[in-house]
Amino acid sequence: MPGPAAASERTYRVQGQVVAVNLAQTPHMIVVKTPLSKHNDMTVGAKVTAQTRITRKGKRIALQAIRVGETVRLTYVKQRDGVFARLIQLQ
Repeated sequence: MPGPAAASERTYRVQGQVVAVNLAQTPHMIVVKTPLSKHNDMTVGAKVTAQTRITRKGKRIALQAIRVGETVRLTYVKQRDGVFARLIQLQ
């Protein structure tokens, strides 16, 4: 049964361009810029953990295989201790 932290977490989905993948820090990070309107966009930085599922065309890949400039779909959750990537999908 989920505890109070799970009940308070919200899941978000964005599609955009990878602007950074940081493998130097732990946990690793991915940063995605997604357009909101013609002149406005949003940048999301999410921690990538062992629980993050990363796929390209349905097959699992490593975070290291993602390149800046690629288009991704990012599903993430906001928690008290940060933003965490749950699913990173590449075409």
